[in-house]
Amino acid sequence: MAQITINEGLAWLKTLKKRHEELLALRNDNAHRERRFYGASADKEIVKEAVYDVKVLDRLVTRVAREVRLLEQALKSTNAKTTIDGYEQDDAALGELS
Repeated sequence: MAQITINEGLAWLKTLKKRHEELLALRNDNAHRERRFYGASADKEIVKEAVYDVKVLDRLVTRVAREVRLLEQALKSTNAKTTIDGYEQDDAALGELS
């Protein structure tokens, strides 16, 4: 694992969140193949077959979600220690009416 900058971390976080959304959609909606059989007496049978191994897909979703959480915690921790260069906070900038 390589050390990354805050900017790279934010870009990686965006990628991880997008992948997590894709995996959730895959798990919730698209992870099965559906076949319909229509009989002579207008009865209908729907067969749903899993396209992906449910346990493997769920582990992958959980792993990506964990990575998102760990990266967010690391970014917040790093942000709390980092000072802003070239800026001094001045409460007078808010303006006060007398």
